[in-house]
Amino acid sequence: MKRAIFLLVVLAVVAVILAGGSAFMMQYRKIEDMKRLAAQAEEKLQLKAYDDAIQLLRRVDAEGGIPRATYLLGKTYYTLGRVDEAMACFKRIETRHPNSGYLPDTLVYMGRHAFEVRARPSEAQEIFLRILKEFPETEAADFALYHLARISYEAGDLEQARRNLTELMKRPESAARDDAEFILGEINMRELRSPEQTANAEMYTIKRGDSIWKLERQFKVPGDLIVGINRLNPNALTVGQQIKIPRLDISLVVDKSRRTLTVRNQNAFLKKYRIGVNRDENMVRTGDLRVAAKFPKGIDYFDPDTNTNYKAGDPNHPLGLQYIQLRRDLGIHGTNDPAVIGTYMSRGTIALENQDIEELYGLVSVGTPVTIRGKVVLEASAGIKP
Repeated sequence: MKRAIFLLVVLAVVAVILAGGSAFMMQYRKIEDMKRLAAQAEEKLQLKAYDDAIQLLRRVDAEGGIPRATYLLGKTYYTLGRVDEAMACFKRIETRHPNSGYLPDTLVYMGRHAFEVRARPSEAQEIFLRILKEFPETEAADFALYHLARISYEAGDLEQARRNLTELMKRPESAARDDAEFILGEINMRELRSPEQTANAEMYTIKRGDSIWKLERQFKVPGDLIVGINRLNPNALTVGQQIKIPRLDISLVVDKSRRTLTVRNQNAFLKKYRIGVNRDENMVRTGDLRVAAKFPKGIDYFDPDTNTNYKAGDPNHPLGLQYIQLRRDLGIHGTNDPAVIGTYMSRGTIALENQDIEELYGLVSVGTPVTIRGKVVLEASAGIKP
């Protein structure tokens, strides 16, 4: 009798073990299937097939989800402007997977939502400060610094914004650095254009016989910049007036791969612009050049796309109204099509938005060094403008 009972107990234990093992295998296969679907969805996202990716990710989410798939679904929804659906996904990560490695990035999106959509900067600030406290060594912490700088910048606290951005700039490999440089550039230019005394400028008292041309030659600063900073009448300078003269030693770096133009002053970062670059690698060749000439009303240009001749100063000029020549067939210019900025294009060579070329034009002089680097990367993600 005891033997029979023992056998029954053993059989029961074995049955439980087998059932548990079977359940474990089923759960394992289910998780592997969800990972496979998530990987397929990532491939769709790389091709920007958002609808197909969403269908796959929703299948995974309906099965109970894995953190990666839920995060990707939320990120995709946010990219498409479907912020309510995105936030529902991010909330699920926060509640179901609080120990997931995707929580820091999830919190970044929640902070952005509070700041960009709900217009609650104090709430966003709390979220970003939480990221810095709880996840200081993550990429999310870098983006938290960036968004905290945005909050300070929009509130008019430029010094706090600069402190956050300067801290971020110490991390050269940070994915947030590129975005940070655009805000830091705006702060730098506001300081440069201000008539108030700054560390990187000197005050000068206008003397009898001074002219803008003379000051330009004396200080090696573009005359238009001196006029703009000090709000001068170039034809009637006031003797005894104190004016601000910035200390400039400008150089430019054009990056064809990133489609950016960076301005450096005394070898320190000053400003960064997004640009359009001609898709023909030979049109904008890498190398070291100098500004050869400046044309305040642009240049005459034949547009092969429309078979049209444009004269300098034409308000409809496809290359804008100001032109910085680097060599005979290469220049930095504006555009009448802002959509080309950030893309590879067929007309022109190095294009900036018109307000940006106007600002850059006032910074450079004939002889300013220009370095062109990188390669044209004709990928779907790079953007190509016909």
